[in-house]
Amino acid sequence: MNLKTTFILTLLLLTGLAVFSGCTATTGPTPQTTVMTPEPVTPLTPATLITALPVDEVARIQVDHFGLDPSNGDVYEFTGKVQVNDGVYHSVQVILRYPDGQEYTYNAGGMGGSNVTLKPFFIYPDNRYMGTNPDKIIALDGKRYHTIYRYEDGVLVWIATSDTVVTP
Repeated sequence: MNLKTTFILTLLLLTGLAVFSGCTATTGPTPQTTVMTPEPVTPLTPATLITALPVDEVARIQVDHFGLDPSNGDVYEFTGKVQVNDGVYHSVQVILRYPDGQEYTYNAGGMGGSNVTLKPFFIYPDNRYMGTNPDKIIALDGKRYHTIYRYEDGVLVWIATSDTVVTP
């Protein structure tokens, strides 16, 4: 091939590319891009799973904290959760009874049946009782039960059984 033929072929190739270069472009206005907006998501609140108590237990206290309030260090408190087993109770109370007869009570209200079977409680005894060990009592519709201390899987619990009824 000579130089003249190579030049003509290159010129034809460039002319063809120039002619057909606009064929793939869109004509007219450019369409607007579609913006996808996500559907709103409603978060689900998971149901709190509550493990049923053993058959011989009527109720239990799970201790979260017993001592001075860690946030400010000057309020003596007893906090935790109270749980009932089978049955419907119109009044569930957590009671601290000190050796001098003084009692501090938290009324958790109705529990069991269609009501929840696990509720938090908060009792604030007088600071003068720090260092003493009160009796922990659970009252179910006025019937009082002594509790028995257990340490289960790193958690302090006080358990009331059907045979621990408090006699007046």
